[in-house]
Amino acid sequence: MDVHSNRASFGYVGDVDSAQLKQIPLFSDASDEELRQVAAFAQFKEVSEGQVILEEGGFSRELLAIEEGTAEVTRDGEHVADLGQGDVFGEHGMLDDSMRTATVTATSRLRMISLGHFEVKRLKKDAPGVYRSIEKLVEDRAPGSD
Repeated sequence: MDVHSNRASFGYVGDVDSAQLKQIPLFSDASDEELRQVAAFAQFKEVSEGQVILEEGGFSRELLAIEEGTAEVTRDGEHVADLGQGDVFGEHGMLDDSMRTATVTATSRLRMISLGHFEVKRLKKDAPGVYRSIEKLVEDRAPGSD
């Protein structure tokens, strides 16, 4: 099967509110004001089981947090990790414009909260605590940071 024909076409489901964000560990320590700022920028998306959400080698244009469902991470075709509720992915390259290092495929229906590249950059000014949390996540997951 051609991977490109299975690439996710995200369905926009609705706006995101602060309560939804609070359920994601990345945002759990954010102030109510910061959560309001993030919610103003965030989108709620849904994909079907089997759809490729991010493709290895592609550009990082979106940070995604799983609200409900599961996904698999592969690198060079090899299974790397499983993702579930509360997990964040796509952060690699959001701060430095590097390429995606893995492919993420939905293993069930997946409901996600999405922040685009431009919106993440705006958080540096509008929600600096959340931006620092994203920076820390990128640093913690960087190769050689074990």
